[in-house]
Amino acid sequence: MKKTFNYYYGSQADQFSFIRIPRTLLIEKEFEDLPLEAKVLYGLLLDHLGIAYKNQWMDEQNRVYLIYQIKEIQEDMHVSKKRAIQCLSELEKFRLIEKKTRGQGLPNLIYVKRLVSAS
Repeated sequence: MKKTFNYYYGSQADQFSFIRIPRTLLIEKEFEDLPLEAKVLYGLLLDHLGIAYKNQWMDEQNRVYLIYQIKEIQEDMHVSKKRAIQCLSELEKFRLIEKKTRGQGLPNLIYVKRLVSAS
């Protein structure tokens, strides 16, 4: 038996936080080969940028970075470890993120790149 869901009434429509996925990732030909799950992960990474900024996670060049471990990605997206790693790799391949390995068992730093041209 399928569950029945209620309608939204009045101010209830504004009660959730949402993950924003840039329209560019969805409609531009440049990103047509980027898997949908990787696009969702990019939205999650953008969402985490605000938290990173509040925590003052910035490097010596004032670039905001994230600490978002594979296990957290798995839990947030309900995917396997392999799939979480693949999504990150796809984002790297498209140059939408850059990872900095720290070694000694420390999690990687993830720099989320802007979708505007650097020039």
